[in-house]
Amino acid sequence: MNWLRYLLEANLYLSIFYGCYCLFLIRETHYTLNRFFLLFSCVISLILPLIQIGILKPAEPTVQNTFGVIVGNVHPNTIPAQIAPAVSHFNLQDCLLYTYLLGFIILLVILAFKLYQLLKLTRTKSAVTRDGYKLICINDSNTAFSFFNYLFIGDKAHGSETIIRHELVHIRQKHSFDILLLELFKVINWFNPLVYLLQNSLKTVHEYIADEKTAADETDAISYSTFLVNNAYGIGGSSIAHSFFNYNLLKKRIIMLNQKRSGRLARLKYLIALPVCAALLCASTLSFSKTYGFIDLMPQKADTGLIAPPPPPEPPDLRHVVKFRPPTRPFGSITKKGYRYAESGYLVNGKSYFRVIIQESKNVQKEYWKNKLSPAEIKMLREKYGYTFPSMDIFPKLPPPPPQNPKVTNVPLPPPPPMEPYMPLTNAFTALDKYIAKYTRYPTVARENKVMGSVIVQFDLNADHKITNVTLIKGIGNRCDEEAIRVLNTFNDPIDAKPGTYKVAVTFTINGLPAPKPASEALRNDPLFIGEVVIVTYL
Repeated sequence: MNWLRYLLEANLYLSIFYGCYCLFLIRETHYTLNRFFLLFSCVISLILPLIQIGILKPAEPTVQNTFGVIVGNVHPNTIPAQIAPAVSHFNLQDCLLYTYLLGFIILLVILAFKLYQLLKLTRTKSAVTRDGYKLICINDSNTAFSFFNYLFIGDKAHGSETIIRHELVHIRQKHSFDILLLELFKVINWFNPLVYLLQNSLKTVHEYIADEKTAADETDAISYSTFLVNNAYGIGGSSIAHSFFNYNLLKKRIIMLNQKRSGRLARLKYLIALPVCAALLCASTLSFSKTYGFIDLMPQKADTGLIAPPPPPEPPDLRHVVKFRPPTRPFGSITKKGYRYAESGYLVNGKSYFRVIIQESKNVQKEYWKNKLSPAEIKMLREKYGYTFPSMDIFPKLPPPPPQNPKVTNVPLPPPPPMEPYMPLTNAFTALDKYIAKYTRYPTVARENKVMGSVIVQFDLNADHKITNVTLIKGIGNRCDEEAIRVLNTFNDPIDAKPGTYKVAVTFTINGLPAPKPASEALRNDPLFIGEVVIVTYL
């Protein structure tokens, strides 16, 4: 959707510039400055969305607690995930794209037809070359208009010399370039009604300029105004040409022709473009989250890299081992409301821990630690799942303390048993693999609660090879689920894979604690599974 966001942002800026013109400049008689202000508004509104000021963005910490681990394919017998058959989807993005293209093509065809008509007219009529322009006479007509260096005039037009002087101003000041530029701008931004008003304003300014130059060669402005009134009902030309006969503009032209000229100080009003540009540039940087801000005028000098340097080696993890593990209930236990669950409890260093795992659906399991839950969460377990934590006295009680302090020995923990290797993302999803590893942040609440595990997310790849419909399959809570979904939703690059449905695992683990079981073990044979990305943080 980047193209749509860019067009909307550009048209928002164009509307602001045109609003400033209508409020401050439309009554001024510095017509040439008005002309350039309107043209400047069109061009700068397309450029500003592409520019940003990096130093205005909030600085991120120079050292992050989180970094991504992209695990290589260390399993020689790994079977690549099968790609699901293509599924056709027609979503809102496709509807907006086709609607925009339809309007774009219609206006482009209309513009091409108008240009063809003018070109055909120049070839079918004989032209007389004069001083820098070509005069084409149209029989049995009282029309008069110009386009680039062609001047068309009917043989029945009255006051042809005055009309020719008027149209020569359009030709020599290259007003047709302005009109053609606005026509192309209108084709691109056809959905914005202010573009049509801006085009009419520019044509009106062109007429003011031509009237001012022509009236200077007449006896006075009143006699030229009388000439305009007497010739108000001539036939106009093409909408992309400058027609001398325009009844709708007659009143405005006469009023501005006889209006008092603006003073030199009025030119300072045109400097309003500078603060408006600065304000819109700041808004473009701070208010819009986008990926098309290609030009950074003042990038941040501080190192804001997301990947922190490796921490110094930690001392061996020594603890007082006085641990009593109670028996574990089978996973086949069922709550009062029909949910399967498994529970376990143990004691370490004089602290008791109790854990329950509830199977919410076929593929979704949720883990809860009693010592980390609030009263509201314990109530939720009771009301939603029908589960109540048992009393700790169901577990073997600790033996009575010895008469004297026991001898405590510092025993280093044995290394963890080898695990099934993580399955990396397949080759077609390498860019997605790196993106998830770089931009996923380990949630603070998850790190403080020492929550680890795999978040399984499912998404669709549409016909444009873009990620859509991101949904959670299995989560671990503590903001990890939301973080995985956020990162996938912000990935906008196309993926070189067949459209369809896929699953990816984002595994959160804490360095120094026993690593969680890889999701690849359970999903390796799932045809929708494309691999696993590991996110590591430090305590």
